[in-house]
Amino acid sequence: MNELLPESNPDEIRTRPCPECYLCGAPGKTLYQGLRDRLFGAPGEWNLKECPNPECGLIWLDPVPVEEDIGKAYQNYYTHKVYLRKGIKRFVHRMMNGAILRITRIYKEQRRINYMYLEEMKPGKLLEVGCGSGQFLDCMRRAGWEVEGVEIDSRAADYARKKYGVPVHIGTLESMQYPDNTFDAVTMNHVIEHVYEPVTLLQECHRVLKPGGRLVVVTPNTISYGHRRFRQYWRGLEPPRHLYVFSPVTLRRVAERAGFQDVLIWTTLANAYVII
Repeated sequence: MNELLPESNPDEIRTRPCPECYLCGAPGKTLYQGLRDRLFGAPGEWNLKECPNPECGLIWLDPVPVEEDIGKAYQNYYTHKVYLRKGIKRFVHRMMNGAILRITRIYKEQRRINYMYLEEMKPGKLLEVGCGSGQFLDCMRRAGWEVEGVEIDSRAADYARKKYGVPVHIGTLESMQYPDNTFDAVTMNHVIEHVYEPVTLLQECHRVLKPGGRLVVVTPNTISYGHRRFRQYWRGLEPPRHLYVFSPVTLRRVAERAGFQDVLIWTTLANAYVII
């Protein structure tokens, strides 16, 4: 039986309990309580749970926004804007003069992530899930790829079409119903932490990829220095939009459950100026 929800209040995000770990089913323990959205002003206070299973450690929201209200968390969100290139320049200019090696390394990492680690792959057919402003698709099209995007934010999709002329479909990946083996590469840049069913999403990615195709997923890392240093103030938590926050262990588990076998996971400095 479906649960009946109270009538939606425009100034409130309704929630449902989510006490158990999505990956292993263990009852979560409280990690942080009473967090507010300091970035984009979504209403409410939010709690995060952590899986106590030493072989897991997933972090998630409990309670979690109901799907009918999750759009309220994105009313002031930035998916239709472009900040990346300006941000890295500001960050580098603030670095000390003696840190040339670190600056060079960050630039190299930023270049790799700008191409979502596809720079050495032969161009083919590319899908970006959660394509936002369309900047990445435009970059990859100029590099020889045949591109298209999927985006649930209609404002962002409209911006991408008008600014870059790239094909962008509004909706979820599942709703597109692509044929099997359609794409040579699928990318998701800070998307998987926003979805209710990450395993289901990656299963769909696996289905639409050609044999030998590549899926690239970028997401915050719960065991990063930034999280250890800043704890509940860490940028990567971002309640209530980040429903799950992953470590290398939990991200690998999601990928393997979705059917991926050759899974490589690593950390990068590329977005340290933002995500720290």
